[in-house]
Amino acid sequence: GDRAAAMDRLRAAAAVFDVCGMRDVHAQTVRAQRRLGVRVPGGGAGKGGRGARAKAAAEAPFGLSPRELEIAGLVAEGCSNQQIAERLYLSVRTVETHLTRVFAKIGVSSRVGVATAMQRPE
Repeated sequence: GDRAAAMDRLRAAAAVFDVCGMRDVHAQTVRAQRRLGVRVPGGGAGKGGRGARAKAAAEAPFGLSPRELEIAGLVAEGCSNQQIAERLYLSVRTVETHLTRVFAKIGVSSRVGVATAMQRPE
């Protein structure tokens, strides 16, 4: 189906459930958003599969994966882990795991180091 339309519907449903105080249904909807948000269309070894991902990772600065690059960019914008998780429909723990890898690949130990590294060419 249409992933963007599904995301829009889930976002609207989550907002309605939150306003109505339906905490359990709201939590289920948020989990569905996260699951939908991490799926990559065209996964597998076919077109856009592993070979394309490996090429994209090789071209990314510091050897970051596309998701790590996305998270590093949001860190550079000043987003907190919670804000990044909400924006990318991930758990905070998943963001922390990616951020740990970003720190290791870039060779920094703080969010400020990530922001500085993302602003200068490799």
